[in-house]
Amino acid sequence: MRTYTREQLLFYLTSLSKELKKTPTIDDMNRKKDYPSAATLAKRFGSWNNALRKAGLKVNVRKKYTKTELLDNLKLLAKELGRQPKSTDLKGKKWAASYTTYKKHFGSWKKALDLAGVTESRVVNLRKFSGK
Repeated sequence: MRTYTREQLLFYLTSLSKELKKTPTIDDMNRKKDYPSAATLAKRFGSWNNALRKAGLKVNVRKKYTKTELLDNLKLLAKELGRQPKSTDLKGKKWAASYTTYKKHFGSWKKALDLAGVTESRVVNLRKFSGK
Protein backbone atom coordinates (compact mmCIF):
# COMPACT_ATOMS: atom_id res chain seq x y z
CA MET A 1 0.00 0.00 0.00
CA ARG A 2 1.45 3.33 -1.08
CA THR A 3 1.52 6.29 1.28
CA TYR A 4 1.06 9.77 -0.16
CA THR A 5 1.91 13.11 1.38
CA ARG A 6 -0.83 15.70 1.56
CA GLU A 7 1.03 17.69 -1.10
CA GLN A 8 1.13 14.69 -3.45
CA LEU A 9 -2.59 14.08 -3.00
CA LEU A 10 -3.37 17.71 -3.78
CA PHE A 11 -1.09 17.55 -6.82
CA TYR A 12 -3.00 14.55 -8.20
CA LEU A 13 -6.31 16.27 -7.55
CA THR A 14 -5.34 19.55 -9.22
CA SER A 15 -3.69 17.71 -12.13
CA LEU A 16 -6.88 15.79 -12.78
CA SER A 17 -8.86 19.01 -12.57
CA LYS A 18 -6.64 20.59 -15.25
CA GLU A 19 -6.89 17.49 -17.43
CA LEU A 20 -10.69 17.38 -17.19
CA LYS A 21 -11.08 21.18 -17.26
CA LYS A 22 -13.50 20.90 -14.33
CA THR A 23 -13.63 19.94 -10.68
CA PRO A 24 -13.20 16.16 -10.56
CA THR A 25 -15.91 13.98 -9.07
CA ILE A 26 -15.24 10.96 -6.90
CA ASP A 27 -15.92 8.74 -9.93
CA ASP A 28 -13.45 10.76 -12.05
CA MET A 29 -10.75 10.20 -9.44
CA ASN A 30 -11.47 6.50 -9.08
CA ARG A 31 -11.29 5.96 -12.86
CA LYS A 32 -7.64 7.06 -12.86
CA LYS A 33 -5.87 3.79 -12.12
CA ASP A 34 -2.45 5.37 -11.45
CA TYR A 35 -3.92 7.93 -9.06
CA PRO A 36 -4.79 7.58 -5.38
CA SER A 37 -8.43 6.69 -4.75
CA ALA A 38 -11.02 9.26 -3.76
CA ALA A 39 -11.35 7.37 -0.45
CA THR A 40 -7.66 8.02 0.23
CA LEU A 41 -8.19 11.76 -0.23
CA ALA A 42 -11.39 11.74 1.84
CA LYS A 43 -9.64 9.88 4.64
CA ARG A 44 -6.60 12.17 4.64
CA PHE A 45 -8.58 15.43 4.46
CA GLY A 46 -11.67 14.38 6.41
CA SER A 47 -13.96 14.33 3.37
CA TRP A 48 -13.89 14.56 -0.42
CA ASN A 49 -15.22 18.13 -0.24
CA ASN A 50 -12.48 19.12 2.22
CA ALA A 51 -9.87 17.78 -0.22
CA LEU A 52 -11.42 19.83 -3.03
CA ARG A 53 -11.40 22.96 -0.87
CA LYS A 54 -7.80 22.41 0.21
CA ALA A 55 -6.83 22.09 -3.46
CA GLY A 56 -8.59 25.38 -4.19
CA LEU A 57 -11.31 23.69 -6.25
CA LYS A 58 -15.04 24.32 -6.23
CA VAL A 59 -17.12 21.78 -4.34
CA ASN A 60 -19.18 20.10 -7.06
CA VAL A 61 -21.80 18.36 -4.96
CA ARG A 62 -22.99 19.67 -1.67
CA LYS A 63 -26.15 18.35 -0.10
CA LYS A 64 -27.29 18.47 3.47
CA TYR A 65 -29.26 15.42 4.53
CA THR A 66 -31.45 15.05 7.58
CA LYS A 67 -31.16 11.83 9.54
CA THR A 68 -34.71 11.00 8.49
CA GLU A 69 -33.82 11.37 4.79
CA LEU A 70 -30.78 9.16 5.23
CA LEU A 71 -32.75 6.43 7.00
CA ASP A 72 -35.57 6.63 4.45
CA ASN A 73 -33.03 6.23 1.64
CA LEU A 74 -31.60 3.13 3.32
CA LYS A 75 -35.11 1.67 3.56
CA LEU A 76 -35.70 2.43 -0.12
CA LEU A 77 -32.38 0.83 -1.07
CA ALA A 78 -33.16 -2.28 0.99
CA LYS A 79 -36.54 -2.58 -0.67
CA GLU A 80 -34.98 -2.14 -4.12
CA LEU A 81 -32.31 -4.77 -3.40
CA GLY A 82 -34.51 -7.16 -1.41
CA ARG A 83 -31.72 -7.53 1.14
CA GLN A 84 -29.63 -5.63 3.64
CA PRO A 85 -27.70 -2.94 1.76
CA LYS A 86 -23.91 -2.96 1.70
CA SER A 87 -22.04 0.33 1.68
CA THR A 88 -20.89 -0.47 -1.87
CA ASP A 89 -24.54 -0.54 -2.98
CA LEU A 90 -24.58 3.26 -2.65
CA LYS A 91 -22.25 3.66 -5.62
CA GLY A 92 -24.00 4.87 -8.73
CA LYS A 93 -27.13 5.87 -6.81
CA LYS A 94 -27.40 9.60 -7.52
CA TRP A 95 -30.25 9.93 -5.01
CA ALA A 96 -28.30 8.30 -2.16
CA ALA A 97 -25.75 9.87 0.15
CA SER A 98 -22.25 8.44 0.41
CA TYR A 99 -21.01 5.89 2.94
CA THR A 100 -18.99 8.70 4.56
CA THR A 101 -22.18 10.70 5.10
CA TYR A 102 -23.82 7.74 6.87
CA LYS A 103 -20.74 7.18 9.00
CA LYS A 104 -20.59 10.87 9.91
CA HIS A 105 -24.28 11.07 10.87
CA PHE A 106 -24.63 7.73 12.68
CA GLY A 107 -21.12 6.75 13.77
CA SER A 108 -21.07 3.56 11.72
CA TRP A 109 -22.72 1.83 8.78
CA LYS A 110 -24.10 -0.88 11.11
CA LYS A 111 -25.76 1.69 13.37
CA ALA A 112 -27.40 3.38 10.35
CA LEU A 113 -28.71 -0.01 9.18
CA ASP A 114 -30.03 -0.79 12.66
CA LEU A 115 -31.79 2.57 12.99
CA ALA A 116 -33.32 2.22 9.52
CA GLY A 117 -34.51 -1.29 10.42
CA VAL A 118 -32.82 -2.88 7.43
CA THR A 119 -30.46 -5.34 9.05
CA GLU A 120 -30.51 -8.77 7.42
CA SER A 121 -32.77 -10.34 10.05
CA ARG A 122 -35.34 -7.57 9.68
CA VAL A 123 -35.23 -7.64 5.86
CA VAL A 124 -35.84 -11.42 5.93
CA ASN A 125 -38.82 -10.88 8.24
CA LEU A 126 -40.19 -8.15 5.95
CA ARG A 127 -39.97 -10.54 2.99
CA LYS A 128 -41.91 -13.19 4.91
CA PHE A 129 -44.72 -10.75 5.72
CA SER A 130 -44.87 -9.27 2.23
CA GLY A 131 -45.01 -12.70 0.60
CA LYS A 132 -41.64 -12.42 -1.19
